[in-house]
Amino acid sequence: MAASVDVMPMAGFQEVLQQSAQFLRPRTTTANPLAETVKTIEQNPATTQSRLMTRILAALTYQEGEFRRAEASSLDADTLFRALTLINAYASGTPAREEWIRAVASAKAAQLAAGG
Repeated sequence: MAASVDVMPMAGFQEVLQQSAQFLRPRTTTANPLAETVKTIEQNPATTQSRLMTRILAALTYQEGEFRRAEASSLDADTLFRALTLINAYASGTPAREEWIRAVASAKAAQLAAGG
């Protein structure tokens, strides 16, 4: 029973990410966090952080997926801020939906090619 309480949809996971970042020093953001995220995933597709960022991209894009509270702690500070930047970008409607769809496809393809 306790394990099921720890699983949450993207909206709940966003709150956990925001709580995790509140005591960290803010990072500078890039002009296109979506493109930078995909580039990072493509360069290192098999890492835990890349796999989680791919799931975050898919969850934002398709409004599906579940996360465990503990997964937030697997992100280093830079990746945590990148995730929050992506969440804010998605909420603001930029980039366009088609770019989000392509980003998810590219990230998943990189992970598939890496055996994941």
